[in-house]
Amino acid sequence: MAGQDGLRASAARDKDFVGIDTAAMARLIQQMTSASNAITAWLRTNAALPPSVPHTGLRQAAAVESWTRAQQGMLARRRDYAIAHLSKGAADMPRVGTGRLGDRPSRTTAAGAGHAVGHFPDAHAATRAGSADAATIHAALQAHRLVPADVWRRLSADAGDPDYVKGLYARLGPAGTADLIAAALGHEARLAAVRESLGLAGHHLPMTEKWFRELLDEASRKGVHDDVVHVLEHAGLDRRAKVALAHIGLTHLAAAPPEHRFPTPHPPHEAMVRPAATDPEAAAELYARHSEAVHRALAGYPHSTTLERLVAHGTAAHAADAHATAAAHAATAAHAAAAHASDQATTRHAAGAHAAAAVPPSDQATTHHAAADGRGAAAPPTAARDAGRDS
Repeated sequence: MAGQDGLRASAARDKDFVGIDTAAMARLIQQMTSASNAITAWLRTNAALPPSVPHTGLRQAAAVESWTRAQQGMLARRRDYAIAHLSKGAADMPRVGTGRLGDRPSRTTAAGAGHAVGHFPDAHAATRAGSADAATIHAALQAHRLVPADVWRRLSADAGDPDYVKGLYARLGPAGTADLIAAALGHEARLAAVRESLGLAGHHLPMTEKWFRELLDEASRKGVHDDVVHVLEHAGLDRRAKVALAHIGLTHLAAAPPEHRFPTPHPPHEAMVRPAATDPEAAAELYARHSEAVHRALAGYPHSTTLERLVAHGTAAHAADAHATAAAHAATAAHAAAAHASDQATTRHAAGAHAAAAVPPSDQATTHHAAADGRGAAAPPTAARDAGRDS
């Protein structure tokens, strides 16, 4: 693999050196998936061998396919874990080699590269632990008891484990998530663990508008709506979740009665829009999908700095897309014009060749000879012979 020489040099300097290049890991996972699929197809094609033919090759191929398929889950867990820790100050790998591996230090990290990944042996164990803690949380809150301290300790320790948080929030659901946030209020360390874990879960679970609406409705019933919104604003959700949450915020802003509107740079519900407004990709998607809601909200709150930033990102992306589309159309038109000109040139060449082929060789020779003597066009051969006989 490209860059291995540089990695060996780094390992020689530090016997404990470990690191993951997430882009290279993604390519490796794709290659192993393709290999597994190819072996499976080969086994299916060659399964019906006659009894007299040894099946040793089939068994060996099946063993390789089984091993390859098993490695994909392990590698995917390591890559997800590494990506989750890239933005948390994990030590980056040094820039190594001249190949592609390690050529982007911002996407390389030591997290997930050791013998153990997090506090669990595999993804299944991590997901099961998260689901078990969610059940404990639900049971405690339903019985009007405090969430056990052991659960808070595990949540703080494993808030950066993608598989653990997937199990936790998939089991809690939106209503249970509101309960968990409410239980963490007043304790900054616990609230930070909830914020981090919820943001990471947003990258691995489908947090749709429906999910967020159920979460916010439950938060409103418990009187912690603004606290939940504050957690969501700073959770580091992924682009799709930001767009979903922002659309809810835009809907609330546009629906506010005129008498409840007031000139302010930070109107109510703006916090739900802010994560998308500060993310150019999310802002562009939000503006492209819900431009009418954006402009309705901006009409009600023209002084909102968040809405102004959202519109700026959205219109810039729209202009860039329009420019790219125009450039693509121009390139297509130029290509078509060049192809048309080439076709015309070919047609003219073919017509000239056809006309030349229609004149007999003796006529062509006479014509060229006459042209060379400057006498103009020669008389047709038949007329010349008749003139000779008459004389």
